Amino acid sequence: MRSDKFAPGLRLKGRYVDLRPLSVDDAPELLRAAASPEVQRYLRHRPGTTLEDARAYVHGYDSVVAAGQSVMFAIRLEMSGLLVGATGYHHIDDANESVEVGGTWLDSAYWRTPVNSDCKRVLFTHAFEEGLAHRVSLQTDLRNERSQNAISDVGAIREAALRENVLLADGWFRTSVQFGILRSEWSKVRAKLDARLARPWSPSPTGSATAARISIDLGLPPSRPVEPPPPLRLRDAVVLRGRWIELVPLERRHIAGLARAGRDPQVWQWLRIGPGRNEAEMAALVEMLLAQQERGEVLPFVIRSLTEDRIVGMCRYLDIERADRSAEIGTWIDSALWRTPINTEAKYLVLRHAFETEHAHRIELRTDSRNERSQRAIERLGARREGVLREHLKLASGIYRSSVCYSILASEWPGVRRDLEQKLGRPWQGRPSP
Repeated sequence: MRSDKFAPGLRLKGRYVDLRPLSVDDAPELLRAAASPEVQRYLRHRPGTTLEDARAYVHGYDSVVAAGQSVMFAIRLEMSGLLVGATGYHHIDDANESVEVGGTWLDSAYWRTPVNSDCKRVLFTHAFEEGLAHRVSLQTDLRNERSQNAISDVGAIREAALRENVLLADGWFRTSVQFGILRSEWSKVRAKLDARLARPWSPSPTGSATAARISIDLGLPPSRPVEPPPPLRLRDAVVLRGRWIELVPLERRHIAGLARAGRDPQVWQWLRIGPGRNEAEMAALVEMLLAQQERGEVLPFVIRSLTEDRIVGMCRYLDIERADRSAEIGTWIDSALWRTPINTEAKYLVLRHAFETEHAHRIELRTDSRNERSQRAIERLGARREGVLREHLKLASGIYRSSVCYSILASEWPGVRRDLEQKLGRPWQGRPSP
C-alpha cells in the first residue's frame, strides 16, 4: 500500500462533494451542521454544543493526523461550498495494506441523499486505486441501525460485532459493528455506487433548516453512576505465578530457551508474529517485542514451566487500547505441551491480572480462521465468538489472514474464572501428554 497517498493536506473531489482538510476554522460551520441531536447521538468523537467543543473536536485529531494514522476531512458541497459534515481515513496501516473509512457524519438535512454515497465513492476510489489498499474497513455503533443499513447499502460486508470495545464520553461502552471491503470486491462496489450516483439530484443551496441553531441537547442517557476505575496501564513488569507455570517479563537472556520451545514449525503456522524456530529468528522476534514494549504497545511474558524448570512459550498483551480499557492476549507454547493445562493456566493468569489488577473492561482473543484447534481452545476458555475480520492482516508469507474474534467482558470474568479454576483443579502429572 502507498501510505504517502494518505498524507495530511489531502483533498478529494466527487460529483457532489469536495473533501477538504478539516480545520479549526471550520468550527462554527461544524456546529451548524451537527445541530440536530440525532447527528451526534452515536458518534465517538462529537462536535459538541459550543465553539469550544467544536474546536476541541478538530484538535482531538491533531496527534493521529501528525503521526500519519488518520486524515480528517470537512465535507463540503461542490456546488456551494456549504459544510455538511465530516469524514476521514483512520488506522492507516501500511504493513497490512488496510485503512478504515470512518468518523463520518452528515447534517441530517442530507440524510437519504447522494452525499454519503458520493463521499464513500471518493474515499474508496482513492484508497483502492491511488493508495493501493487491500482492504477498507468501516464500523458503527450497534444501536445505529440507520448507519449499518447505509454501510451495507454501499456494498460493504458485515463481519463482526466487537462487544463493548469503545468507551464513549458519557461513560457507556459501545459495541462496534465491523464491515469490510476487499480489493477483489471493489469493482462490484464501485458499479453499485456509480449506478446510485447516476440518478438526478439537485442539492439545496441553503442547507439544513437547523442552520441557526448552536446550543443543542444531544438527548443521550446519563453517564453510568459509578466511580471510574483507575487508569488501565499494562506497562509494569510483573511476575504472575500459577500452579504449573509462572509468567516472567521477557528479556534477551530468554532467547535460547524460547528458540528451543519454538523449534517446531507447527507452532508458527498460524501466528501473526515470528517465526522463532532458531536463535537467530528468535532474537529478531524478541528485539521487535522489546521495542514495542518500550513504546507501550505490548507487554510480553515468557512462560516458564515450574515442574520442568524450562521456558515453554510466550504470552503477551497486545493491541492495548488504554482509553477503551481493552487489550488482546496472544499465546504460543511448545507443541509438546499442546492439550495440557499450560495454555489454560497462562490464559487464566493474564486474564486475572487484566481484570482484577488492571481493571480492564474487555479482553480480546483472535486466531487465524484456518486454525480450528485454536478456535476450540479459545471457546473452552469461555470467550464469546464475535465474528471474522476478513483478510485484515498480511503475514510474512504474503498471505492475508482472516481472524476469528472472541472476547471476555469484565462482567463475565467471575463465571469464566470459576470454570477455569475447576479445569485447573483436575489432576495432571505435569509432563507432556504421550
